[in-house]
Amino acid sequence: MKITNITNNENVQQLIAHCDRDSFISVNGHIFPATFEPYIQRIQEFEVFEDDIWVCSFLKSGTTWTQEMVWCLENNLDYKTSREVDLDERMVFFEFSSVVKKTVQKQVPDSIEQAKQAKRPRIIKSHLPYDLLPKQLAEKQPRIIHISRNIRDVCVSLFHHHRLYEKFRASFELMAKLFVRGVMIYYGPIDLYLESFYKGNHDKNRILFLTYEGMKKDQKREILRVNTFLGHEISNNALDTLSEHLSFDNFKNTPSLNKERCMKLIDKISAVSKREGLFIRKGIVGDWKSYFNDELIKEFNDLSERIKEN
Repeated sequence: MKITNITNNENVQQLIAHCDRDSFISVNGHIFPATFEPYIQRIQEFEVFEDDIWVCSFLKSGTTWTQEMVWCLENNLDYKTSREVDLDERMVFFEFSSVVKKTVQKQVPDSIEQAKQAKRPRIIKSHLPYDLLPKQLAEKQPRIIHISRNIRDVCVSLFHHHRLYEKFRASFELMAKLFVRGVMIYYGPIDLYLESFYKGNHDKNRILFLTYEGMKKDQKREILRVNTFLGHEISNNALDTLSEHLSFDNFKNTPSLNKERCMKLIDKISAVSKREGLFIRKGIVGDWKSYFNDELIKEFNDLSERIKEN
């Protein structure tokens, strides 16, 4: 595993100038804040079980939507618990402790230990690229559900995420140009991330690939795909109810799903008096068209072509 300090990189310096992070590393080509480095060995050596379910995605690709679907299907459509207990408490965000700011690290539970202690069968969320996930994934072959999204919409959503969580102060245009160059606060570059998952899927049945756009187009069809992958059955009435539960309006208005309580805790820890927006924003396809100029369209078209080639 190759770990390099890239804090002095010219593009990284532009990022640092507009956020609350001050040092970055590259791990096998993937960018992370330096807070990630002490956790790498624990992540790599984490014990995996065959009955685990891993929900994986690049940041801002529809992860929360997919998490709730999987949790409901695995827990007999228990909407009562879903409404009463935050999704972040029902499902562990595996590497959370490693990517948050130091001020937050000190005041939240160790997420890797939480995942270790979680009741089996565990449902674990991660944004890590495939090559940085625990080594035992290849041996134990748990079920992995991966969701991806149009990279342009990912960039727009990530821009708002960074403003919300990282006090990102630059323009969208600069954020988008850094995105294309693979420079972001965590997990980038996106083309290397996506390539890691498709190369990691040697057994074509062990990773189920979903897309945000496919979920928006026909949510019931995608629920059925996930349900079959998990080995369950579901009636038409139950499918209708779950589809309604997973609707954008329900997510936006349900505290256990919209991360409002989590945001208030982070605001308190970070001493934020005024927040830049909400975690659940629009939930639409094609929002990028309101942000991109002709130059960005060309740059993202080129990036999309590189992703397709790989």
